[in-house]
Amino acid sequence: MRWVRSELPGPGTISLSQTLNFKAPVFLGDTVSAEVEIIEKLIVKSRLKLKTVCCNQTGVVVLEGEALVVVGR
Repeated sequence: MRWVRSELPGPGTISLSQTLNFKAPVFLGDTVSAEVEIIEKLIVKSRLKLKTVCCNQTGVVVLEGEALVVVGR
């Protein structure tokens, strides 16, 4: 999840935990897109809970998960 630390929500972000549920196989040549949504803000500890959904080129969900991150300052 390097991209979460560097671009979502910004430099200095620290990943605390992540869960992943693989829903369907991904095959060589598939194109996978990811959407990330902030589902909860924990202001006191500068944390965000993120929901991630990845789909293949036909729209089939191949992965769902959640992550907890500390927002960089």
